[in-house]
Amino acid sequence: MTDKIIGTFFSRIIVTAIMLIIVIINTNTYGAEGTGTIALLILGLTILQLFSNFVGGGTLVYLLPRSSFSQILLLTYSWSVVSNIAGIIILKALDLTPEGFDLLLLILSIINSFFQINITLMQAKEEIKMFNLYHLFQVFLLISVFILLILTNRYFQQEIDITIYVYALLISYLIPLLFSFRFILKNIDKLYFAGIWRLFKEMFHLGIWVQLANFAQLMNYRLNYYLIEYFVGRKSLGVFEIGTKLSEAVWIFPKSIALVQYARLANCNDQEYAKKLTTVFLKIVFLFSLLAVLLLLLIPAKTLAFIFGPEFHEAKKVIYCLAPGIVFLSCLSIFSHHFSGFGLYWINSVSSIIGLFVTLVLGLIFIPKAMFISNIAAIQAAGLITSLSYLSSMLFSLVFFLKKTTATLKDFLITKADFRLLFNELSSLRQHFSKKKS
Repeated sequence: MTDKIIGTFFSRIIVTAIMLIIVIINTNTYGAEGTGTIALLILGLTILQLFSNFVGGGTLVYLLPRSSFSQILLLTYSWSVVSNIAGIIILKALDLTPEGFDLLLLILSIINSFFQINITLMQAKEEIKMFNLYHLFQVFLLISVFILLILTNRYFQQEIDITIYVYALLISYLIPLLFSFRFILKNIDKLYFAGIWRLFKEMFHLGIWVQLANFAQLMNYRLNYYLIEYFVGRKSLGVFEIGTKLSEAVWIFPKSIALVQYARLANCNDQEYAKKLTTVFLKIVFLFSLLAVLLLLLIPAKTLAFIFGPEFHEAKKVIYCLAPGIVFLSCLSIFSHHFSGFGLYWINSVSSIIGLFVTLVLGLIFIPKAMFISNIAAIQAAGLITSLSYLSSMLFSLVFFLKKTTATLKDFLITKADFRLLFNELSSLRQHFSKKKS
């Protein structure tokens, strides 16, 4: 188990590093406005994937051992096509997609949906190494094809527009999707239709609550993108996007250590032990996030301008505003996994909705007002609002954690025993995995 957790952690580091290189290529190729357009495209793709996951998504891990593989495959594939078409119509009607990219975004989202279904089924079959390898394969393919297309267009003196990046994304999902059908064909069973409607209703019932929570969380993270694009402009959105991406890189460690926490709490009946483990992980994550954010703040604005291009000199001001929120959100991830470990998903849903409400209300009030000062003041306001949103979600979760566990302020003081417990947990997980393997 520990090997799988460590493998997932390092695969995330590699994926994040490659995506950062791609961001650098984008900023230097397309500038701030082009980067803003790409940010809107990726956000649109993410929203379409949420629609697609109303039938499927993470619930496949729970449903696959209890249901027919072929029935699940048929239902998820069919739903992904229908939901993506409906989703692109909704996004187009709300004017939430960049003009001229609707068809490409639809095709990209359907291919991505099929790919995500296939690798989630790998996860459900506990093929974690294969799951991680496909993720790595996809991002390696993305950067390789993207660079190749840029070099080819420059050689033939063709315009390098945003569609090149979209084509690279499409190819990077299509090729791994084709390879992943080897896994699907090995596991597919005889298709029968008895009980398929019951299975669809169960999948939709499970998926709708999970995805509504995910949608609230996504909008909590990204609603400011639409507000900035509407009130300030796409060029300013590109600057905000870089500040956001750099700040969010800090989340790799909190997300990975939360896997260890979830692995323990999912089968834990000892409430006192669960409280202790969560508070220890919370303190570790807080210290790491605080240190990482402080190091991030030491990066000079001139360095950001040198790496990403002169238009992104102001991204440092965005990072200052987002920095507290990154620490709050890192701590929130530990609380969220604690509640998930005991099936208290509704707390996480309400937490996300509270954060979304804060973002919406404060964003509509203060981002337009800050525009009267300057564009950079407006995106700084968006950054501060994001931090306040994360703080409100974390405080809500903290209150419920204190209520459910009867923890006291003393439990949050950092001691040497905390580090011993963390080391013991990792060691015991490794021993458990070794015995299971032998």
